[in-house]
Amino acid sequence: MLFIHGFPEFWYSWRHQLKEFSKDYWTVAVDMRGYGDSEKPQGVKYYKMKYLIEDVKNIIEALGKEKCILVGHDWGGAIAWNFIYTYPQYIEAYIIMNCPHPTVYKKYLTSNFAQFQKSWYFFFFQAPYLPELFMRMNDMALVVSSFRSKKNPNPITENDLEAYKFIFGKPGGFTCPVNYYRANLIKSSLKRNKDVEVPQGLLIFGDQDLAIETSTAEETAKTVPNLTLQIIPGASHFVQQDEPEEVNKAIHEFLNNIKAI
Repeated sequence: MLFIHGFPEFWYSWRHQLKEFSKDYWTVAVDMRGYGDSEKPQGVKYYKMKYLIEDVKNIIEALGKEKCILVGHDWGGAIAWNFIYTYPQYIEAYIIMNCPHPTVYKKYLTSNFAQFQKSWYFFFFQAPYLPELFMRMNDMALVVSSFRSKKNPNPITENDLEAYKFIFGKPGGFTCPVNYYRANLIKSSLKRNKDVEVPQGLLIFGDQDLAIETSTAEETAKTVPNLTLQIIPGASHFVQQDEPEEVNKAIHEFLNNIKAI
């Protein structure tokens, strides 16, 4: 199982899943390009989706594997969607959290005012310097508040928060992650090949996501074949940290059903 995180996260955001699924699988969670201890190419162009997809392919090959169960959240989910259609031969199954299919997201962004409002940060992040300053303000208050939900106001511990602050508090800690938004605003690199047989997938979605409308997940489930949708009531955008037990249960059920096929 290969876990790829989103923004603003690093490998540690998968700690609950790594502990649970390492009992039955070889679990690997990485810091994506530009995050944590991974390489940080300088320049927006190096964060285009085509490079992010190749990173995942290279990781799978470096681990000596032919296939994986790919698990992605947020930007990790967007990368996973693109990877599935580009390199389906590497995918045994996939699990995506709080990230609709890119085509559905683009449709909602241009036709649904509620989603357009929720996506304000996507446009703000196009500005130079200001987004990084904004994310660092008041001891990274925005990062801290984003992890909280009405159902679970304190889903992560103070020690967890310190880990995030340490990673993103390094010089330039936010610049490369924000470059994901700068490099991929205009055009998605997703090419939907009708001849591609999409593997079995699971879309997990916390319905209290402040950035993405839940209806995008429902639309995705209608659009993508072989996809199971599991909505987690009351969970935030960071569903795998907010409600780890419910998320892990949904993953177990999905993987067990695949084995039974």
